[in-house]
Amino acid sequence: MRVGFISDLHVDRNVEVSSIQYLKTLLEISKEQKLGMLVIGGDISNHYSTTIRFVEELQNQAEIPVFFIPGNHDFWEEQDATKDTQGIYQLYKDHPQSLIEHPLQLNETYTLVGHPAWYNHAVYDQEQFTAEEVEHGKFRWAYWQDKLRLDWKMPDQDVSRSFSKIVEKDLEKVTTDRIILQTHVVTIPEYTMPMPHRVFDFFNAYIATDDLKNIHRKYPITHQLMGHVHFREKITREDTQFITNSLGYRREWRSKDLYQEIQNSLVILDLEDKITNSSSLFLK
Repeated sequence: MRVGFISDLHVDRNVEVSSIQYLKTLLEISKEQKLGMLVIGGDISNHYSTTIRFVEELQNQAEIPVFFIPGNHDFWEEQDATKDTQGIYQLYKDHPQSLIEHPLQLNETYTLVGHPAWYNHAVYDQEQFTAEEVEHGKFRWAYWQDKLRLDWKMPDQDVSRSFSKIVEKDLEKVTTDRIILQTHVVTIPEYTMPMPHRVFDFFNAYIATDDLKNIHRKYPITHQLMGHVHFREKITREDTQFITNSLGYRREWRSKDLYQEIQNSLVILDLEDKITNSSSLFLK
């Protein structure tokens, strides 16, 4: 069975392509590639209500199961809104298509675990920037938009620790020999932004967490898929393949063709066994 993974669609950021075109293109490619399941790794849109509408409509039209995790953008509200980020998390947790706190046993061999995770300022130039600047999220003219559009009521490091404990709890439930892990936030420093530019050096603080750095030795994770960084890469470390599969913003595409870019971003894993009825295999 073939499972397709893609992240960072940002369906409401491309003024030249509508969200309906994103939906139709995903449906078309899923059918052409004979996918048995589609998994979206976060940053579907810039507002939680838009994200929910998109994934529900995609599932309504798809002939296969569609699952997702939210990314940081999917928790956003309007800047002037009274923020209820914890409530939005609960909304996602309770959604039937969401993998949050619901590991999914795919077959006798594989279980899919999904969670956005969160950044903890693990990687940034501590000689150039203070911890206070990073927590505030502003450097010169640039502002990290999470600080304006969501509010966890706690520092990023506490969010990261809390989410990492949830991921470990989910991993402990798994009884299959192999695990596919989908996070939104990056868990290895190789996938932060390498650019020698002070703004990117600053914003690397919001890309990665190191609270999950030991899980790949404790659990049989064969693949970890990540979004958040808008480039596409694969590296293997020990027994785990780490994959970033972001579609990203249109200005970052190598072409102007939505079909081609989704095709290039989509990562397909051919599992050894058929996927069992996914609707009944959420682990308790």
